[in-house]
Amino acid sequence: MRVLVVEDDPSLAATLRLGLVSEHFEPTLTDSVAGAMALIARTAFQLALVDVNLPDGSGFSLVPRLKDRSILVIMLTARGSVPDRVHGFELGADDYVAKPFAFEELVMRMRAVARHPAPANKLPVLSFGDVEVYLDRQEATRAGEHLDLTRREYDLLCLFLRNPRRTLTRDQILERVWGFDSEVGPGVLDVYVSYLRRKLEVYGPRLIHTLRGFGYRLDEHGEN
Repeated sequence: MRVLVVEDDPSLAATLRLGLVSEHFEPTLTDSVAGAMALIARTAFQLALVDVNLPDGSGFSLVPRLKDRSILVIMLTARGSVPDRVHGFELGADDYVAKPFAFEELVMRMRAVARHPAPANKLPVLSFGDVEVYLDRQEATRAGEHLDLTRREYDLLCLFLRNPRRTLTRDQILERVWGFDSEVGPGVLDVYVSYLRRKLEVYGPRLIHTLRGFGYRLDEHGEN
């Protein structure tokens, strides 16, 4: 099993590499969000171990992108509070292991997740109405017509499809699509939502609605 390890503690990363190799995994290490994104763009991983506090952003921001590629995700972090765990699971994480941990337990959890992934993680398609995203090939359609989306537009659409009829604040969207520490502001987000809407509305009525002063919601009905 090819495993992506996103961990910025050099000592822990080295220990994980040695341990995983001894357990017949194939680990690849990186210490940043940017490094992880570059690796998943060119390598097919089956599972990722993801720290939350990374030098260039939050590991939470990686979860939707990993899930879009059908990669199993175990959050591996010292941030083990209940709200953090809930947030990780809401984003699609398959398990959550708090530091410090026993390596034997981690391996057990990795194998358990690989044997019994959450049902939602096996779905090859995200859909809402006549909009569909095929996760295995990262393709989006509406009314059967191909949508030519940029990477950010695709990530935005996946986030909305994972949260139908739920209002997402601008801060939530920025964190999940651009990363916790991104300097991108609400104005840039609004521009990308406008681009995505324009492409969706070529083939049907508006689905992404603005909640003025708050955020956006994917719904059949809305303000605008």
